[in-house]
Amino acid sequence: MVDTGAPRRRILATLVTGTLVTIGALLPGAGTAAAQDSDDAPAAAGQTVPFPQLGRPTDLRFTSDVPLTVTLPVPDGLQASRLTGNLTTPGDFRQGWLEFRSDDRVVQRVEVPAANQNGIPLSVPLDGLPVADRAVTLAITSHYVPIDDRCYDRSQFAPMTLRDATTTYTGVEKQPASPAEFLPPVLRKLTIFVADPTSRSDQNAALTLSTAVVNHYGSQPVRVEIQELPVGGGLPGVAPTPFERTVVVGGASEAGIGLEGTPAGAPVLRIAGNETDLSSQVALFVANLDGYAAASRAITAPDEKVPEVAQDVVTLEQLKIGSLTASGANHIEVPIEINQTQLGRPVRELSAHLLGTYVPLPPSRNGILAVRMGETQLASAPLDASGAFDLQVNVPDTLLSRFMTLTVALDITGDFQCGTSDTSSLTVDPRSTVSSKPATPPVPGGFASLPQTLLPTVDVGLGDNDLGDLRRANQLLVQMQDVSYLPLQPRVRPLTEAAADSLPAILVAADGNLPQSVRQPLASADPALLALQGVSGTTPYGSLQVIEQGSRTVVLATSTGEPRDLDALLASLEADPSRFPRLTGDALIGPRDAQPFTIGVKVTDVVPQAAAAPQDDADTGVGTGTIVAIAAGTVVLAVIVVGATVWLRRRRT
Repeated sequence: MVDTGAPRRRILATLVTGTLVTIGALLPGAGTAAAQDSDDAPAAAGQTVPFPQLGRPTDLRFTSDVPLTVTLPVPDGLQASRLTGNLTTPGDFRQGWLEFRSDDRVVQRVEVPAANQNGIPLSVPLDGLPVADRAVTLAITSHYVPIDDRCYDRSQFAPMTLRDATTTYTGVEKQPASPAEFLPPVLRKLTIFVADPTSRSDQNAALTLSTAVVNHYGSQPVRVEIQELPVGGGLPGVAPTPFERTVVVGGASEAGIGLEGTPAGAPVLRIAGNETDLSSQVALFVANLDGYAAASRAITAPDEKVPEVAQDVVTLEQLKIGSLTASGANHIEVPIEINQTQLGRPVRELSAHLLGTYVPLPPSRNGILAVRMGETQLASAPLDASGAFDLQVNVPDTLLSRFMTLTVALDITGDFQCGTSDTSSLTVDPRSTVSSKPATPPVPGGFASLPQTLLPTVDVGLGDNDLGDLRRANQLLVQMQDVSYLPLQPRVRPLTEAAADSLPAILVAADGNLPQSVRQPLASADPALLALQGVSGTTPYGSLQVIEQGSRTVVLATSTGEPRDLDALLASLEADPSRFPRLTGDALIGPRDAQPFTIGVKVTDVVPQAAAAPQDDADTGVGTGTIVAIAAGTVVLAVIVVGATVWLRRRRT
């Protein structure tokens, strides 16, 4: 994640060649970018971690003259040794440079050439950065000298961008010595061992722990696996592995939370208790999750609970949207990201009451303030001498999606004199409000309604009540928690009870034996439509389906009779975290030995205009328009493809 804060940095020495920019850190007397020393079992030295695995965007875009502060996590015992990437530069300047700051002073300036879209390899040694709160902070500012020194507003031009950014760590990761430092600043994988995978209390404990930890790490992708304890109830043999942790739930009569050593060297956290006490111990752990994590300013976990935000009117401040100020010459934009999972429910009739200020213009200049979503303008007002605005913005339901961005833009025209005309600024007041009403059925429907329709408590029905279905439910919950700002609260119940209750539900029946009361969308899908995708009445497949039952949403995870087909479908989603947020329609079908595809049976699978995103050919979606065309005898196949990494702060925004 890129955030704001006080940067600290040792002096950086720089070497620039035609194709390589290398920045060396050489400030004498400063501490190195390392956390606590460690004599524990080693983590692999020299690990290079892509920014997305740190919960940061893949690309860093440097707006001219605006500092960009990057905060990188540093687990105990490791040193952040290098920041790398490919720097692309626009062609609208004759000279440019990157400026590195520490403690509000310039420590180095690196000149960069213009018009290099192929990328200049950039390598920034970080050995001299001091560590504060298990994180290193680096502030970078880009500067440009225009061609012929002309004066213009470069907000219309591409920014200098560091692409495919990575951080390299060296040293030995320190294993936790107490429960208070069990969760590290970087977590790739969490393994949860259950004493009895058929025990309702163990199942609830595992799923609750899984979603809570994934939610805690925000935009960091955390893989969670559920395993069964070895026969006899002994602790598993866990060897120290970089950025991984292991938890054991259940398996002891005395309630408590503690750290225990294992023969292989890596300690595990045991959350113990009998059928009655285990749930309260897990609830205690989840409620105090920050107390079991090695504190790091690099982790920005959501701090709102569903009851606090699932209301008709909330302020931007309550939504923790962040900086709402921008500056520029002729065009200024302030994006306001609105997330239905952050609102805590599916919504309709969304509106915003936006308050704010701008710098009043001189008589020789004029301008207009406009608010849009995607390419649709929703409201506008001329600028005046007051320097303040008060706009009511109504969003049509047709533009609603899981993630939305309201863009407040200031466009200024008129006489602009270089060196004499000041830049303007635009600020949206955090006391501005967002209003909505709960949507039943959700808008949009199908996969686009997940997971906001499952908040806060979701029933989980397990068909076979075994480890296999528990793992499948966990895979689904992790996929949905990854795109939710607020935590899901799973509650395991018998399959028939979850199918008949009034709460939203996830029903896992890998063998295809769903209760008769559940009507699958695929049961009414057009056979000709499925045949176009190679699926006939005898084709084995796994499927995910989304249905509306009264005022609740139900997710079905099932197959035509073979659990392995559902497992293959879930594995394909797990292998590409960007796929699930892009699913449309209400049925995802994974034929055996073929690519999964989506269709819309009860809902359209067309992405709303405001949510349209880059696509690739990883997934094929066939819409209801195709069904109509087939029925008419004219086949029109609309291919909607799923791909491209979204990165939202989950929640997370």
